[in-house]
Amino acid sequence: MAQFKLSQEQVPEELFWLYELVGMERFLKIIDTAGGEFLYFPKRSSLERGLRRKAIAEEFDGSNVRQLSRKYGLSERHIRTILQQEGRRKSS
Repeated sequence: MAQFKLSQEQVPEELFWLYELVGMERFLKIIDTAGGEFLYFPKRSSLERGLRRKAIAEEFDGSNVRQLSRKYGLSERHIRTILQQEGRRKSS
């Protein structure tokens, strides 16, 4: 199959951000790998959520729900829910 030299003018407008981020060579590699697929990029916070949950469970000492709440910017109720889901004993 013939290979053509593409320029930035051929990059679709909705993907131009990706081209600018990674450059033409990597952009084409992504297109070759995933072309025709629907891609969803999760938010970084979604990816980090599991790490936060684990950290909360590890830092829980049996009585520091309020401190964990302040540290992670979550309600005390949410901290207790995470602890319960992570298999840690609830605390008041």
